[in-house]
Amino acid sequence: MLEILTQSPHFYDYVTAAVLLLGVFNVAEVLFLLWNKARVERSEVKRQNLKRLASTALITATDPAELLPRPIKEEEFAAYSEAIASVLDSFEGEIAVKAVKLISDLGIDDHYRRLARHRVWYKRGNAIDILSSFRLKSNREFFLAVFRSEPALDVRYRIIYGLSRLAREHADIRALARLLSGLPYLTAKYTEDIFYNIITSLKASGSEAEFGIFMREIMHDKTVLNLVKRDCITACYAAGCERGRGLLREYYAAFPGEPEILISAVKALARVGDFSVTAEALKNPDWRVRLAALKHAHLCCMDMLPEIRAMLNDPSYHVRLNAALALAKGDNKCRVALREAAAGPDAFAASAAAYALTQEAA
Repeated sequence: MLEILTQSPHFYDYVTAAVLLLGVFNVAEVLFLLWNKARVERSEVKRQNLKRLASTALITATDPAELLPRPIKEEEFAAYSEAIASVLDSFEGEIAVKAVKLISDLGIDDHYRRLARHRVWYKRGNAIDILSSFRLKSNREFFLAVFRSEPALDVRYRIIYGLSRLAREHADIRALARLLSGLPYLTAKYTEDIFYNIITSLKASGSEAEFGIFMREIMHDKTVLNLVKRDCITACYAAGCERGRGLLREYYAAFPGEPEILISAVKALARVGDFSVTAEALKNPDWRVRLAALKHAHLCCMDMLPEIRAMLNDPSYHVRLNAALALAKGDNKCRVALREAAAGPDAFAASAAAYALTQEAA
């Protein structure tokens, strides 16, 4: 075929035509990109204007729905949804009541409830995310109904996340835990976020004790993964559960063979100023637990100078280094011990001590 083309008397005509076509295609591509860029910019400007208009109307107007154009396109629904979610996060009282009313007045809730049944899974997921951002308790039964018929795991995880923002009582947490246990374990961060949302929701309604009841119920429940129990404790750490000190100590005592639960308990207790298990954790056979305890040793355990100094010879590099850093934060006796270790015969201990001394100087 190539030989036929090259021997043809019209070969250069063909080449010229191909070059011209390629040039036309390139020009058309550039024009399309410029047009699309201008379209996206116009859309974004319109979206920002709608968000600003909606936020202003909610704050200043008695009936915002009378001032706002009814949404028709998807980008208009999205703009109003972002504005309303932002107002609900920032305001309470009358303004929040107006924001909730606007959701139904503009048909936003109906629109996204229809989208939550869309045949395309990512559109269903996006609709669930937006409905979740409103934190409306009226959406709870709708989420549960969608969950029962939803085939896509990704969307089911999003529904559970949305439900976690609506938890107000003990029954809500138990129902959510049952739904979560029926799905494959996703990630530690996802599960932690779920329970963090629950704790903050309960705190806002003055029902923080409900989470303690839930934690005590699942402590010895074999159907609940230990990973999930660990993530609950990590959520307590993130949320600063002041009232959960006794419960966290119970978890520490109940799971001596679960290093990850022990680590989470040590961190969560230290976050609220409770160092009652730190000294014991410094002697744990698992280096990760010892490491977690060393992070807080300078706040509570400097009377254990011989034990912490001995950890400069620990098999784990991370433990040696953090033992040295803990001594560097201690009193003069600790720093003397650190200088002795830096001049000692153990190369590993000396290296860690020397590094800690340089950090102290800095």
